Amino acid sequence: MIKQLEQLEMLIGKPVQIDVSLAKYTTFKIGGPAKYFFIAQDNEDLVRAMTFAKKLKIPGCVLGGASNVLISDQGFAGLIIINQAKDIVLKKDNRVVADAGVNLMTLVNKTAEDGLIGLEWAAGIPGTVGGAVRGNAGAYGGQMSDNLIGVEVMRGSKQFILDKKNCGFGYRDSVFKHNNDLIISAEFQLQKGDKAQIQARIKEILAQRQAKQPLEYPSAGSVFTNVLIGSHNQDLLKKVPNLPKEYLEYEKIPAAWLIEQLDLKGKTIGGAQISNKHANFIVNIKDASANDVIQLISLVKMKVRDTYGIELMEEIEYIGF
Repeated sequence: MIKQLEQLEMLIGKPVQIDVSLAKYTTFKIGGPAKYFFIAQDNEDLVRAMTFAKKLKIPGCVLGGASNVLISDQGFAGLIIINQAKDIVLKKDNRVVADAGVNLMTLVNKTAEDGLIGLEWAAGIPGTVGGAVRGNAGAYGGQMSDNLIGVEVMRGSKQFILDKKNCGFGYRDSVFKHNNDLIISAEFQLQKGDKAQIQARIKEILAQRQAKQPLEYPSAGSVFTNVLIGSHNQDLLKKVPNLPKEYLEYEKIPAAWLIEQLDLKGKTIGGAQISNKHANFIVNIKDASANDVIQLISLVKMKVRDTYGIELMEEIEYIGF
């Protein structure tokens, strides 16, 4: 291990740490140690670290805000790269380029200060641009793909811009969830608007998040994606009684509503709990382990499947399992 570490440090040109606990780097405050650990301060660091990890056949994983992940209690047997590249460039024609490591709230504030409309919906999301692009994050009627022009990626040893049409965006999905592309930065097309109105909308969204979400506890945000209703699954409507009309109109059943119908709010295993405030949040109420969370997730999936015939899909990403 020492020889491999020395090789990695020599190639990257900067120190690499070993056996670093990942719990303090995740919003869940859960996770074992990374065999190797490196903080990328800029895109050059990011590309070099991932390139040379591959060269040495070391598994590599990039984390930004680590807000939508569950890391194994055993940690990660490879190189964890914390991406802190943070450049934001305001270009002509109301276009903005942001490094993948930029915190979403920082980007929301920066564009709002410039009177640009399009990213207000992301106010309060604790993740980074890279993770949000990868999962096509969305809330309050908006999502990353709405204003995105293209994504700078590294695929193999080549770096290039992937146009939006080639990003395979879907509901909480993208091509990046299914390939090994390294997201370096993203470009957005925004519009000019009234600064006061933009700030008011951001303030309104932050207040709604505060009221509806259990922000007082560590969590990974929404655990499950909502259930889309379409021609492919009309039969499930017969199995879900008392479905509110607005869900039929939006063609989407909130996972939180399904979980709440089964009286699972407040269910606790170890230090993990299904939030009493929002049923699609699992919160770390007291030194929860990843295993505690996994057991709760399994319980919810089983109950929803057995009762409604619906297979809930996780929105969170598993690392080290």
